Amino acid sequence: MDGRMSSRNPLYNSATAIISLVFAAICVGASVWLMSVWVPKQIADERAYRSAPVCAQATRTDDCVRDQEFTVSDIRLGKDQHKATLTDSTGTARRIGFADDDPLLSTLRDGDRVTGTVWQGAVQEVTAKGINQKTWARPVNPPGADLAAALGMGVAGLTLSTVCVWRLRQGADKHEPTRRMRYLVRLAAGLGVAGIAAAVITAYFDLGIWTGPALWALFTAPMVAFTVHVWRRAPFLRPEPWKPTPL
Repeated sequence: MDGRMSSRNPLYNSATAIISLVFAAICVGASVWLMSVWVPKQIADERAYRSAPVCAQATRTDDCVRDQEFTVSDIRLGKDQHKATLTDSTGTARRIGFADDDPLLSTLRDGDRVTGTVWQGAVQEVTAKGINQKTWARPVNPPGADLAAALGMGVAGLTLSTVCVWRLRQGADKHEPTRRMRYLVRLAAGLGVAGIAAAVITAYFDLGIWTGPALWALFTAPMVAFTVHVWRRAPFLRPEPWKPTPL
């Protein structure tokens, strides 16, 4: 733990500390954008779709929801594929993308009939054989997933930027980093990984908006508690002289 650091460590010297500080600032900026712009837009779009009225037979506008029959063809399964062509009764074909092959796309064959839910001119979801699957037109990641990712990036970025500024003020080219600095770097990494894990779980199970942040808090609580524990036990030593790695 207190051995000589690799040159890839964010606390190795002033250059790596500055690069890490820039990376941390980007993470914080991305987090702010996600929470202030992207997630509210997702929530607004989802609410608008859920509250949209069913189209009357006489008038069909982009603001209403309608069910339309399609014939499936040219199905593509597997990594980076998940696509199918849907053709309506007038012969108009649409190339539709999905997040995954399951639960419906993998069961379809060319010529099968499906019911598509159309809103704002795009097929939002497809239903057949009693199974429903969302298309790429819908927010594939629920807002809770992006909110969890934003929390992970933001708090990890703030933690990393704090320790990088601390390291630069200490004199990164003259002294070795303290144990407490190293603990904070590890905590920042853990906070970011927890955000990714919470986002993946929330998206996979299509959980509610506050489930992602709750999972992130659950994952990070032991990390924070452990960091506080070792922080208190770490001796407050004067900075050691910096020892450059021999070539």
